[in-house]
Amino acid sequence: MTLSLAACGGSKATPAVAPSTPASSTPAQVEEVEFTEEQQALAQEFMSMVEEFDAVADKVNANPELLSSEELVTAMNDLSNEIIKADEYFASPETLTPEVMGALTVAIDVGRQFIAEASAALDEAGH
Repeated sequence: MTLSLAACGGSKATPAVAPSTPASSTPAQVEEVEFTEEQQALAQEFMSMVEEFDAVADKVNANPELLSSEELVTAMNDLSNEIIKADEYFASPETLTPEVMGALTVAIDVGRQFIAEASAALDEAGH
């Protein structure tokens, strides 16, 4: 899930939030390894959070007024960078130690809280 600043048309660059899919969810990249049920459940929670994030990113991208908010675009890009880092842990069951899984659970909860607040603010603003 990559969010980045992208140039959009014209001579002036406009920041944009660009959602994408984490590498771990790409079937061609998934090796035949055994993940535990707990690891699989965490991966599903992570992907669900990623989809929620993408929905908010789509709303932001659809509104030039929102894209002009450097604070919003920066916050979303920062969260995107953290999602990209977290996604790397899902490459192998060995990287998903109990400690890492605990930290990822907290990160998913924090990400969902940010997403819920952003979505509520967008809905309140009529976006």
